Amino acid sequence: MNNHDMQTSDKRVLSNSRLVSLPVRPENIFHFPDGLPAFETIHEFVVLCPPDIKPFFVMQSLEPRNLAFICIDPFLVCPGYSPVISEADVKLLGLNGPEDVFIYSIVTVTRDVHKISANLQGPIAINIRTGMGRQILCHEKEYPVRYQLWQIASELEKSRRCNVARQSGPETASHIVWPTIQSNIQQSIMTGTVKSP
Repeated sequence: MNNHDMQTSDKRVLSNSRLVSLPVRPENIFHFPDGLPAFETIHEFVVLCPPDIKPFFVMQSLEPRNLAFICIDPFLVCPGYSPVISEADVKLLGLNGPEDVFIYSIVTVTRDVHKISANLQGPIAINIRTGMGRQILCHEKEYPVRYQLWQIASELEKSRRCNVARQSGPETASHIVWPTIQSNIQQSIMTGTVKSP
């Protein structure tokens, strides 16, 4: 089964204590045949993007609805990130090429924003053509399981300021977004919008 096979109305709405009410559309639903580690019996997830927690987004199970993971684009937070997908995972996901895959990381959220981290070693890989997903492991490259987001945000912001002071050229997109990321992390924690599963 894939997201095109799901008999899901565009009018369905997910709403619980974690999220605002958002429509669940078939193209946002993904099937995990093996579930996730510690959640092997849960196979259907919807990806939602509440605007108030950007650059984070949410991967929430359809059943039970009280299971949700905060996620982030690892390429945004880790310059040079280049995970290798094994041949076995390529086959299981049915990937025909790089254009088929969407990769993102699950975030561990704490009240202390300095300890918010992303799992870069075991990202989620989605075949956006078929809606098939699974958690993969980066065997050929070692990335941290708890990649500290606040630390890297601070480092990139310092780099941005140095570049501006030296007038060494235009700012990169990754540098420009970091002040916003820091602000959104802080605001999300303060309001309780972002929570750990």
